[in-house]
Amino acid sequence: MLLGDGYPQEVSMAPVHSTSGTERRAGRIVSGGGAAFHLADEVGSLRQDLGRASGGRSGKTLAKTAGLRVTLVVLERGVTLDPEAAAGGASMQVLEGRISVQCDGQRCELGPGELIALGQNLREPVQAIEPSAFLLTIAWPERAGAWDQEARAGHL
Repeated sequence: MLLGDGYPQEVSMAPVHSTSGTERRAGRIVSGGGAAFHLADEVGSLRQDLGRASGGRSGKTLAKTAGLRVTLVVLERGVTLDPEAAAGGASMQVLEGRISVQCDGQRCELGPGELIALGQNLREPVQAIEPSAFLLTIAWPERAGAWDQEARAGHL
């Protein structure tokens, strides 16, 4: 839930996941119920990070639970994001700009307000046709990809 300061606050607690933080951003909780975000502010913050980030891209995990990951990604024009494929499905929702992604054997262009559902997660590169921001939501089934590593490390 957004409180008076405009930052996400936890309403209820499930198993807690948190980011480790960096010099640019403090660590924060990314799991539990009720986290809400003002996406325009989050995109603005990531755009500011682009000047300090390598490769013309910046991303931020907004939510991470046992079966779900939600990541906000900002790309400069012409930048390609190579996927880290995992099992499960995914969706991409463009907030700003235009991106190109592989779907059903052909390239698809998506713009603001458009969403694509991918039955087998993100397996092909995404390219920013113009400066872009999008939400990548991944259904993260148990025992898929890094799941076992995270479970062994006590993060799940």
